[in-house]
Amino acid sequence: MTTALLDTTAPALAAPKAKRGRPAKHADAAARQKAWREANKVKTFRIDGKAEATIAKLAEQFDCDETHVVNNLLRFALANRNWNGLGIGGWAIADKRTTSGKRAAPAERDDSLDSFSLA
Repeated sequence: MTTALLDTTAPALAAPKAKRGRPAKHADAAARQKAWREANKVKTFRIDGKAEATIAKLAEQFDCDETHVVNNLLRFALANRNWNGLGIGGWAIADKRTTSGKRAAPAERDDSLDSFSLA
């Protein structure tokens, strides 16, 4: 009979070595999903005019979804214009849900500010 398996004087099993590699970012799958949802918020926007058709056409042309197209268009616009310094301009958004009411009249132009002497 072999007693090697029952030998109590045999050295104890070594503790498992620490896991090698990069430590986990998240404790579990629920924490990972929560972090992803916080990083990828869902926003709902109303797209005015012909922009919707253009976005759909670009998505079809490049074989991607419309979210990808909109994100790239927004990144381009944010990278290529100083919105804080120049402000938001452009066209008025037509909202067909409201057909009544008064819009603010544009400020009156003061032509005297344009006349100055170059001499």
